[in-house]
Amino acid sequence: MRPAVLFLLLGTALSSVATAGAVAVPAGEAANVTVDDGPTVTTNVERLAGTDVLRYELSLTELSAYERVKLVVGRDATVVTADGMTATERDGRTWLQTTGEREEATVRVRTTVTATDDPTDGGEFFAAETWLLGRVPLVDLRWAKTGERVDRRRLLGDVQGDPTRVTTGMRYALVGDQRSVTVAAAGGRVRIVRPLGTQLGPKEDALAEALSDAAQRLDVGDRDDDVLLFALGEPARRGGESFPIHDEAWIHADSRLDDPNSVWLHEYVHTRQAFVLADDMRWFREASAEYYAARLASEQGRTSEAAMRAHLGGDPKQAALTSPASWDDPHVPYTKGARVLALVDRKIELSTDGERSLEDVFRRLNAHDGPVSYEDFTDAVTAVAGHRMDGWLDRYVDGTAPVAGFYPGDPGQGGLLGSLWALLADAGPGAVFLGLSVLLSGFGSVPLYRYLDRLADREDSDDRPGRPV
Repeated sequence: MRPAVLFLLLGTALSSVATAGAVAVPAGEAANVTVDDGPTVTTNVERLAGTDVLRYELSLTELSAYERVKLVVGRDATVVTADGMTATERDGRTWLQTTGEREEATVRVRTTVTATDDPTDGGEFFAAETWLLGRVPLVDLRWAKTGERVDRRRLLGDVQGDPTRVTTGMRYALVGDQRSVTVAAAGGRVRIVRPLGTQLGPKEDALAEALSDAAQRLDVGDRDDDVLLFALGEPARRGGESFPIHDEAWIHADSRLDDPNSVWLHEYVHTRQAFVLADDMRWFREASAEYYAARLASEQGRTSEAAMRAHLGGDPKQAALTSPASWDDPHVPYTKGARVLALVDRKIELSTDGERSLEDVFRRLNAHDGPVSYEDFTDAVTAVAGHRMDGWLDRYVDGTAPVAGFYPGDPGQGGLLGSLWALLADAGPGAVFLGLSVLLSGFGSVPLYRYLDRLADREDSDDRPGRPV
């Protein structure tokens, strides 16, 4: 059917043509005592000399004001000592509870960075001679006063210690002499922390400007929180890693800004992803980071639009994005996924006269309650574009149709013909049938009428002499 449709569209197109004629600011000092509801907890973090071990010491005070106080330590840490609390093991976690009428308690836990750490096991961590990037373990504080409900809060996240020696988030902790700068970023801030002596690839002010500008341009929601970026040198691998749920990432320090494959911008986009994805939408996390990193680099003038298009183009991939089992390599979301999003972005802009874009879809996904499914994605695209694009999306997202590049029309067909085919592809089978009927009645009527005229002429001349009957 498609060759015939394309032939008719081409004829229509030709007929129509014939008749138509930051500036970075050093971070300030901060205390190391966390004061919140519940017992007061003071935390110290240190690296044991000459080792890859981080030790967290938690001092709890004013315990007599509560009927019971508990600490729950996750599987990613080991309890070394517990003074004033009893420990039990359950489901791989350590549960500690205060004993007697003690006013104070001290607990020490440790984490280890080793060469066997699996990136899929909660992240990657590195130990250099003068610094260590380690994990912040799960330590949950629970307490209750007499006759009241149990309250809880997570400890160790954002430990406020000496900023020249310790920086912690909810996932990563950097210990060692370091430099920290803070960048204002559209209602929030971005902190860039690096071990002292680590050289940045871009200039510090240029990096601050790029991140502040990216926060302003990327209007997808989830930008009023603090973002924490660690810039690391060796032995960290090239590239980076992020934990969107905690707005944290580490990036190899000499990564470039003037590149459509900018790791700085890629990992920053990840920190703006507040959604939870169902299995059939796993591709969207890396695809959206890859697409917007390239687009931001181009919009900021750090790379050309041609370089962006070249980066998003490439060998066509036939995998179904919604089916990870069909991916022939793990980079499918970065390649086909990013290309598909570039096309969806373009199609939405054309449908709305530039009033809306993929950012509006991204914002809806960030605000979605619960895991985002493929159906939720198609509904969001419909709401933003003003019409359903299920036929196109089913072909290139839920289906295996290949995408070779960044085109305004069909992924495999550029120019006017591709645009006309895209209009029919979006419409669905019913509209395609109606469109073909109109085309056949109009375009096909010309040769039909010519044939009838010739037939009439023949009938008028049949009585002439010498004509066979």
